[in-house]
Amino acid sequence: MASHRRVNVDSGRPLEPLANYSRALRVGDMVLQSGTTAIDTAGNVIGEGDVAKQVDAIMDIAQGTMAQAGGRLDDVVRTRVYLTDIALADQAGRALAKYFRDVRPVGTVVQVNRLARPTQLIEIELDAVDGAKETAQRISSGRPSEETYAYSRAVRVGERVFIAGSTALGDQGVVSHPGDLYGQSRDTYELILEALDQAGGAPGDLVYTKTFVTDLAQATEHRRARLAALGEIRPTATLLGIPALFTPEMLVEIEAEAIIGAAGNRQDFYSGDENEKPRGYARAVAVGDVVHVSGCTSMDENGVVQAPGDWAGQYDICHEKITAALAQAGASLDDVVRRRSFTVAGAEQNRPHGEGPAWFKDSRPVSMGCRISGLALPEMLVEIDAWAVKGAHKDIEWL
Repeated sequence: MASHRRVNVDSGRPLEPLANYSRALRVGDMVLQSGTTAIDTAGNVIGEGDVAKQVDAIMDIAQGTMAQAGGRLDDVVRTRVYLTDIALADQAGRALAKYFRDVRPVGTVVQVNRLARPTQLIEIELDAVDGAKETAQRISSGRPSEETYAYSRAVRVGERVFIAGSTALGDQGVVSHPGDLYGQSRDTYELILEALDQAGGAPGDLVYTKTFVTDLAQATEHRRARLAALGEIRPTATLLGIPALFTPEMLVEIEAEAIIGAAGNRQDFYSGDENEKPRGYARAVAVGDVVHVSGCTSMDENGVVQAPGDWAGQYDICHEKITAALAQAGASLDDVVRRRSFTVAGAEQNRPHGEGPAWFKDSRPVSMGCRISGLALPEMLVEIDAWAVKGAHKDIEWL
């Protein structure tokens, strides 16, 4: 990024200072919106029982806070939608499409187990790049759903390529390889690589992936498919078990990002014994000043989950691992601009917000958190991923 100018925006909602995050954030030419739900500044849920009203409330919040950081909805390049009931996906998608009919960002839609409150039906994250409305290259697969929900298969802005959450749904509306996570994962990676090729990129330009699966029992099959599809390429990765995707036949959804030219100048980083490499991902990937960090858990180098049964202990270990990965890449925890935490449903969050180490008290990145079905091992209670921009901790403007 040409500039590291950073602006943090506080919306006045009570959790933000307590949990050390910002509602919106500018870094360079990007404006990021935290995972946002339909909650007012007094802490009340807006539009209970009505997902379309909740979408409108979220977008109203986002429009205001992104504008404070100098951004606009017309420049959004990615949306992420987390629903508590996948049956609401069509209604939510149509409500969101109203805001993006002319710009068609890439999108990801998944069901999660729970948001912060039972009456919150949806949480949305947004990423925007200045001027994207006018300058972005939008890649379409020609599928009717892209018209209905106003999204693109991929969006390229400058050297950055954002690739939508992709599945094994074919052009005829049929999911390939029913019941077979390996087959669906292979088809999904091929779709991602095809979109990247259309955007002018190469497989080695992939720097980030996030995978949602509905059947963790087949997780090793996804790993096998990843290795077969990507060969020696090692983007960052996060693997999350969720209850459902858009149709019952879908077993996997994968979103990705690439930086054109990364194949020639990327730096891939691993933990001490490089145990990530045979699993098909890097602990962190740096291209220039941008650093993506894979989902971190409390599993040690011997494959043993540390702090069993202790959510707070695992949460702290995750942040220690992120800190170590960033240090390898020449960055610090305060350079993080987006952080996401995924906690397993049923895990006891045994430390309130505001207690324990304040990992981001001086930098307050955008953030999101939700409950999911499971992680790679049953002992894992939480997984956290991050991306950072070197130098983004300097001279933060606070709004």
